[in-house]
Amino acid sequence: MDKEISTLLREIKDATGWTEMRIARALGTTQPTVSRILNGQADCKIATFHAICALHALKCPFAPQAEP
Repeated sequence: MDKEISTLLREIKDATGWTEMRIARALGTTQPTVSRILNGQADCKIATFHAICALHALKCPFAPQAEP
């Protein structure tokens, strides 16, 4: 995938209009974690990374996806 994780998360936020708290619930993480990622600190658990990628695929269907 060519995009930064913060870009994926920003696209989810923009596409859904969700708050950081709502995104955190959907990802199974905390609002401070979502805030850190949105601000470019991409040090998240691998499970959070996978959850962001999966949510991005669901909520941003027209965004280009990585090749398998």
